[in-house]
Amino acid sequence: MIDKFISCMKEQGWTVERNEKQRFCLPEPMKSRYTGYPESWVEFVSIVKSMIRGDERAWFLCSEDYDMQGDKAWQWNEWELLSLKAAENDAVWKDEIRKFWDGHLPVFLSLEGGYAYYAISIKEGSIVYGSEPEFEECQTVADSFENFMEKIISKKIRL
Repeated sequence: MIDKFISCMKEQGWTVERNEKQRFCLPEPMKSRYTGYPESWVEFVSIVKSMIRGDERAWFLCSEDYDMQGDKAWQWNEWELLSLKAAENDAVWKDEIRKFWDGHLPVFLSLEGGYAYYAISIKEGSIVYGSEPEFEECQTVADSFENFMEKIISKKIRL
């Protein structure tokens, strides 16, 4: 499935770089926050080092994106950080934001027509879509990460 997905994305003009190391492992701080993510996603980030749309306004988060070391233009949790900044000193709101993101692992970020994302709902294993201004208001778009890739291949989800 992943090879078919990679081929599809390349045909659509995406730049895809394969990971030579294989087998992805979440960085230590993320391991305690996220557990139970789908094996199909682990396989994807183990195989794909980077997957970026031609205009560089949309990309899948891959293993290096989750590495919290180094200076990056966009952090893997950028939309969570923006929400927390918007909450300013409202402790209750900040807690709600953190609880939402504790249960949603971003796998895709987009700058197209505003900030948006796809994330794994850790509890359900499904894929959700959300966008600004209320990142935490999201909708389920696929039952699984594998189903998400299938929907992209069949053009039911356009990136």
